[in-house]
Amino acid sequence: MEYNGRTCSFNEDIGIRSEYEQFGVMAEHLSLPILIIQNGLVKYINHAFCELSEITFQDSRTLSFESLLNCIQNEAFKQALAHYKESYYGSGIQKPILFSSEKGVKWVELYKTSIDYNDKKADCIAFLDVTEKVRAEKDLRYLAYHDKLTGLYNRSFFEEEVQRIDVNRSLPISVIVADLNGLKLTNDVFGHFAGDKLLISASDVLRKICRKEDIISRWGGDEFAILLPETDSDSAAKICERIAAECEKEKKEPVTLSMSVGYATKSKANENLNDVFKMSENMMYRKKLGESRKIRNVILDSLKESLFKRSLESEEHIKRVVLLTKSFAGCLELSEQDMGELSLLSFLHDIGKVAIDDQILMKAGKLNAEEWAQIMTHPEKGYKIAVNHQELAHISDGILCHHERWDGKGYPQGLKEKDIPRISRILNIVDAYDIMTHKTVYKNAVTHFDALVEIKRCSGQQFDPFYANAFIKFLNKSELVQQKLNIGTSVEDSTPTEARIRNPHL
Repeated sequence: MEYNGRTCSFNEDIGIRSEYEQFGVMAEHLSLPILIIQNGLVKYINHAFCELSEITFQDSRTLSFESLLNCIQNEAFKQALAHYKESYYGSGIQKPILFSSEKGVKWVELYKTSIDYNDKKADCIAFLDVTEKVRAEKDLRYLAYHDKLTGLYNRSFFEEEVQRIDVNRSLPISVIVADLNGLKLTNDVFGHFAGDKLLISASDVLRKICRKEDIISRWGGDEFAILLPETDSDSAAKICERIAAECEKEKKEPVTLSMSVGYATKSKANENLNDVFKMSENMMYRKKLGESRKIRNVILDSLKESLFKRSLESEEHIKRVVLLTKSFAGCLELSEQDMGELSLLSFLHDIGKVAIDDQILMKAGKLNAEEWAQIMTHPEKGYKIAVNHQELAHISDGILCHHERWDGKGYPQGLKEKDIPRISRILNIVDAYDIMTHKTVYKNAVTHFDALVEIKRCSGQQFDPFYANAFIKFLNKSELVQQKLNIGTSVEDSTPTEARIRNPHL
């Protein structure tokens, strides 16, 4: 028999061959690495064992156990086999042994039992492949102490580490608590997949800024906690500044990454580290409250930027609608509050489109039913954005209803007539006029004359008849607006045109 390129001597025993071969038939069918040891001699060895130990099987003869060990190259495997009789292995089970080869990584466990072989006691050693078991246990250990989404440590591990690190040699010990801004908005408007991406981006920033010895954990849904041994207050403050600076470098869409951060430091042995954690958390909440308006504005600015980049309704369209709405509202004798709400609504009515897929939003041509269903969700998504921003909450209903129709055939709620907010009814007319009179990638522009004819035709159907007629009269009389918008002559009556309003994809 030759083992791993070496030739080992054997004492032939013809009488044993028959028994050897009979046992071998059974052992080979088991497909387990099996070895029989009797009085220091190898009485049986199968192909599976030779493959595992990377020795070459040639013949069914016996050799000394010591010679077999000398042929094995894997040191861990050799040592485990050499000491299989020791009390450590009294249970018959050994710690898993690692095998690495070109085929990959394999873990095996050693099992030993006594058998009768040729009417004499012998040791039967088998090796069980436990690779999947080891991997599963490793995964369970990992999940026990890590957050599955971000890969950071979880709260349980953090709390254990507080006890371990809270010793004098680790002083000063700083704690940082960070709260991810805009997660609820992201989940509500863009979906939980986008929210998960935001959480992962935040965790990547924290990994980048902190040291390897720092304990970074996901403390809760949108909160992170960092334990920094041997870190004073000044250093902790600088780390917080670096976190904020790194967030600003991240991609701005769909929601700007930002975190509200607080810190505190344990400098003396008699201070309680849990109290320090609470101080850092309180500081974070104070900063979040003080910066809440700034945070909302940053997020809103990023959404506006995204809308103008992605939407067919360009910034120029928005500016024209704002100008025309303000001018029209001026002749309606609206209150200052209504004027302000209408002006803001005209600017942000389509903010929900930031959550619509680019391929649908930018499609030139008719949308299919599934794509149209997606488009129809943008008023609701815009509503969710607005109610999450104190500065926009008062126009949230206006955003939700800006595609409702006077006859109740609009969306998303199918409201009729005066159940639709007034600012939505007014905007609906102005927005439709501007879309009709300007060219886009999916349609040509119609004339000012034809657009007013279409508005008159749809009065009492799509549009509030009172405001539709008032808008037509307003444009006919307002020379200033006509000059700014470069529109044509007046019209009081005409025949319907084929101009399509609001959704040219239908």
